[in-house]
Amino acid sequence: MLMEHTTIKEVAARARVSTATVSRILNGKYAHRSSTVENVKRAIEELRTARTFSGGREVETPESVGVVMFAYRDFLNTNYNATLASSIMEELTSENYSAQIIALSPKSLGIGYIAGLVREHHLKGLLVPEFDLLYAVSEKLEKLGIPVVSIGNFSGIRCRVSSNSFRAGCDAANYLWSNGHRRFGIVSMSRTDFCQAQRIDGFCRTIQQLGGDPEEVWIREFRSLEGYSASSVISELVNMKRSPTAIFSTNSMFSRKLIAGLAQAGLHVPGDISLLSFEEDGELEDFPVPVSVMRQPTRDMGRLAVEMLVKKLRGLEVVENEELNCSLIIRRSVRSIPVE
Repeated sequence: MLMEHTTIKEVAARARVSTATVSRILNGKYAHRSSTVENVKRAIEELRTARTFSGGREVETPESVGVVMFAYRDFLNTNYNATLASSIMEELTSENYSAQIIALSPKSLGIGYIAGLVREHHLKGLLVPEFDLLYAVSEKLEKLGIPVVSIGNFSGIRCRVSSNSFRAGCDAANYLWSNGHRRFGIVSMSRTDFCQAQRIDGFCRTIQQLGGDPEEVWIREFRSLEGYSASSVISELVNMKRSPTAIFSTNSMFSRKLIAGLAQAGLHVPGDISLLSFEEDGELEDFPVPVSVMRQPTRDMGRLAVEMLVKKLRGLEVVENEELNCSLIIRRSVRSIPVE
């Protein structure tokens, strides 16, 4: 029997059956498959446990969604993670869902650990901002039997929202080339991360199409943001006979450290070297020389991922792959130079 203040319509929506089916099952009429009967009973029990009594009035406890994130030092202080997390929280709240952050260290990167948290917190779905260390786990998450949506370019999860990193690399190359630059550098996270690899690939392919030699693009990769120092990059740049006239940095933290390191070495942006950064971080526009960026639509990615997951939770039709374009924000860190 239904508890007070719960309607047949609510049960039908949760069990994904008609109100007539719920009514017949409750009244013991007509024969239904055992799976349908169990589904309706489960929906009633979930609605029962989802309501608590406070001050004599019923309050519905929001269902919870897990947000699976790889945790490194200060990971929530990076602009991308902080912006994405806040966007996800705001959108989930507006849809009456709560969020459980699942922060995974390398030691806890395992499907068994995540499955245990899903059971413990009764999670109804998962959102997964993907990085390379999560790829080996994320493609197994759909086996947990709950809706999963990834945020990133990896295709291991069927439903995903991503920015077009390849096109961002192409646009970055076109912009620098149009300003007369012909010697390029790229400072990036490791290409084991698909997004980083796509940005570099898009950049180099565009340079080739424009008539340049992608083999001459100076590329330096770093495995982790933790402990990253720009000193080795700066030292190499200072000692090069024909150093790049423009650098594309695929991470805003790299960009900040590059500017500081170049200044200490007596080189300045953009007088000595131009700099184009991927990703906005709230600080690059406030530098003495505001930094031009390929801005990633991070907030929109979080919002669309939540919308996609909520539709799946409600049994609605959903577009399984949403890809958004980055936008070029022109400031003063890239100067035009005569074509060599």
